[in-house]
Amino acid sequence: MSAAYFVVLEEPDPGFNTFVNGKALAKAATNVNRIARMLGLKTLEDFVSADLTEYFDDEEDDFHGTVADAHVVWFDPSEGLDWATKVAEYIRENPGDVHDANHVCEELDEYQELFSNALKAGIRWHMEVDF
Repeated sequence: MSAAYFVVLEEPDPGFNTFVNGKALAKAATNVNRIARMLGLKTLEDFVSADLTEYFDDEEDDFHGTVADAHVVWFDPSEGLDWATKVAEYIRENPGDVHDANHVCEELDEYQELFSNALKAGIRWHMEVDF
């Protein structure tokens, strides 16, 4: 099983398709992050946010502390749209910089569509990683 980056929207049922496989992007993450930094953009990990309360029971000593202060960071969809567009443009111009550039660009196109729909609906987002 391989890792995958996926988008979580603040609205759980937005009325449009939110599925993007995310596996090609995860496999190319090291190079995609290098490209993003080179373009002055955030890395994939900068967009990752999760509610830690989903993973730890606050009543038990699993965390050696409390998760009461854990919070999810939400991003404006315009930032995701800008990120996916710029990274895809770079990869299309420089396909040798990323393994499996065609699949990575296909996923970035799907992210662009998702972020465009989220922007129209005014719904914020963050990334999570499925391992």
